[in-house]
Amino acid sequence: MGLNLLFLLALLQAANPEEGPSFADTLVVTAAKSEQRLVDAVSATSALSRGDLARSPSLTLDDQLRQIPGFSLLRRSSSLTAHPTSQGVSLRGLGPSGASRTLVLFDGTPLNDPFGGWVYWNRLPVSALQSVEVARGALSQLYGSAALGGAIQLLPRAPRPGTLEASVRGGDRTTSDAEVFASDASTGGKPWGWTLAGRLFDTNGFYILSPEDRGAVDRRATVGFGTLYGRFQWGSYHAGLNVFHENRGNGTALQRNDTSLQTLDAGYGGEHWIWDLYGQTQRFQSTFSRILPDRSREFLTAEQDFRTQGFGGSAAWRSGSGLLVGADLRRASWDVQDQTLGGLYAQQTVGVSPRLDLLAGGRFDLWASQRTRSSFNPRVGALFRATDAITLRGSLYRGFRAPTLNELYRPFRVGNVETDANPNLGEESLLGAEIGADLVPSSRVFVRVNAFHNRLDGAVGNVTLSVTPQLITRRRENLDRVTVDGLEAEARLRLFDRWQVQASYLYSDSRVERTGLRVPQAPLNQGSLGLTWAGPVLVLLQGRWAGSQFDDDLNQLPLPSFFVADLALRRPLGNRVEVFLSAENLFNEKVTTGRTPLETLGAPRLVQLGITVRR
Repeated sequence: MGLNLLFLLALLQAANPEEGPSFADTLVVTAAKSEQRLVDAVSATSALSRGDLARSPSLTLDDQLRQIPGFSLLRRSSSLTAHPTSQGVSLRGLGPSGASRTLVLFDGTPLNDPFGGWVYWNRLPVSALQSVEVARGALSQLYGSAALGGAIQLLPRAPRPGTLEASVRGGDRTTSDAEVFASDASTGGKPWGWTLAGRLFDTNGFYILSPEDRGAVDRRATVGFGTLYGRFQWGSYHAGLNVFHENRGNGTALQRNDTSLQTLDAGYGGEHWIWDLYGQTQRFQSTFSRILPDRSREFLTAEQDFRTQGFGGSAAWRSGSGLLVGADLRRASWDVQDQTLGGLYAQQTVGVSPRLDLLAGGRFDLWASQRTRSSFNPRVGALFRATDAITLRGSLYRGFRAPTLNELYRPFRVGNVETDANPNLGEESLLGAEIGADLVPSSRVFVRVNAFHNRLDGAVGNVTLSVTPQLITRRRENLDRVTVDGLEAEARLRLFDRWQVQASYLYSDSRVERTGLRVPQAPLNQGSLGLTWAGPVLVLLQGRWAGSQFDDDLNQLPLPSFFVADLALRRPLGNRVEVFLSAENLFNEKVTTGRTPLETLGAPRLVQLGITVRR
């Protein structure tokens, strides 16, 4: 196998002496809050470029991110059909939950819901994004709560003079999608610019139960949403507005949810000082029901209407020689309950020699809901450039996550599974270590491997209290210690002039230490493979797979393994027009996303035809 790999690398190097730009030279900012090359980041970071996002056959950002090793939501279902409370993100099999164990940012502003921690993946038009970065391993030393698994950052497109793009598509199940992006910028004098992007989407969806399990109460899971994002820049200052509304039918006659949110943000990014401010208001409505075993009738059990507010800010100073110090504050409120989180941090990166970089940082946090608690989270790491082609890295760290208002105070029901809140929850904490290597023998080859060990204490999970044919009752609890041992790998290869291969793999053994049981929603193995041919028609074929996993803490409700393939074909018609055809779940694979206790299913094949026009 080793000889075959060396032969492949030699073939790639010899294929074309004009190698072109290297993926390893991609610039990233998330892991250090400053710009650095991908291979110079002490924290393992992956990136999707504007081209990756534009070419993807996936309709939603969360599905596009599934090409990154270890990315997962609470359930296997896409944000096109998943209830918002199940759209929390996790990395490396840390035990997905509705509340993310990974912080999601938009240019430094948190996107995790201030009430529940989940993420509305469709709240920003994808056309407004320049790139997406995924930094894995605890980053609480910089970002505090929710970053114990890492951080995902969405970076905006910079305004350009006289830019206009519009895309429309339609397809199966009366699906319609329209998106527009416009921007303008000064060409002389004082630098200014603006961007404006919007998207409207609607689909009649699909049944989330197999025909043999359906009854009179079952309906298609539907979703419609609209989003608008605008941003104005003046020199190093910026201000932005995001408005989002969605409504969903969750698979039965009585189960629905609606969300509307509005966010304002402003910031400054200079050579030394950076700061951000944001405020958000939101209304989240959701209904839950009890369903008879034969699914002939359902009865409304809860109507929830949550009006929440969140606001916060951050400030940091960079020395220009590797020192970073800063502070931030976030506050969320709902009804008579509120939560405040704030912290101070410092991090120093030192270039000991041209080959060796050392990193040390720490952060002290205070968080308060019913009472005030504290948390200290350090990180140390090293990066060694063994040769021009091989980079080695290693890190030790601690991370934490405070339970959300949702986990503390909001009960919910999915099917015949009822989960109670718990106002006495404590923090989750993680101790982790990892080592890894990058192999970049030429600009055509990028290979990364990382091994990691994480110990997660107090993870908030849903513990089964009782089981009857009519009702499964669970309660949120801080669980026994969970250990996660794993290996992740990713590769990008440019084969000759037109071909490119992207692959990722994650092995993650997540278990409750006391019982030896597997952590729910965390498969042992998962991965992806993508093949691109940039000919007269651009062809992109992607596949992702996951091994078997469990839907419950008792490991009595297994979910089988699956493989899903997606296809995109894009054909330019001149310089300004492009037509495209895409198919998600090309082979109509059955994907079991949950057991409640009936099997719930992911999206079947979805075919779309569309056109993009640029000015």
